Amino acid sequence: MEGTVIYKVTLAANDGKTVSGTYTFYIKGNQVRKEIKLTNGYQDEVVMNCGTNKVYSLQNRNGKKYAVELSMPQMLKNQQKFSGFSLKNEVNDNRKIAGYSVYKANVNYSDGSSPEIYYTKEWNPTQPITYERFPNAKFLPMSFSYTNEQGMVMTFEAEKIEAAPVENAVFRIPPDYKMISYQEYKQLSE
Repeated sequence: MEGTVIYKVTLAANDGKTVSGTYTFYIKGNQVRKEIKLTNGYQDEVVMNCGTNKVYSLQNRNGKKYAVELSMPQMLKNQQKFSGFSLKNEVNDNRKIAGYSVYKANVNYSDGSSPEIYYTKEWNPTQPITYERFPNAKFLPMSFSYTNEQGMVMTFEAEKIEAAPVENAVFRIPPDYKMISYQEYKQLSE
């Protein structure tokens, strides 16, 4: 698949406060770019080249822009807890999300959790690491939720899928970003 997938994302904290935004995936061959932009101003961008095993997090700290090199092996290791999942209770849901017919199922993970998901079989990610919680998925997640490490419930629903060429420039580190290691970034953050 080459193209763009845009999700509406909502984050709900334990105190009842919510924030919304978009989570956009740009996909082309071995390259994936993920951008989350929330209404509270939070923004995070990750650029991955699975062919070269390079991953960068684009950070803007007080006007200083950094492309922080992350560890692809560490990202794959973090994803291992989600590998080997299975889909149970699959049904054709007779509804459409972002214009696509979807199936509904429960994702069974090795830790015993079994969240609900809606997905389409018409597309699937070309890279196993594209969706952290769905490694090697043979489907495209269309609507799903999970609770992150801070206890925040994150809900994603696809709004738009555009199967179209993506410019190579989308995957380049902007020239005004200084490339640094993760260790250097941690030192700056202290």
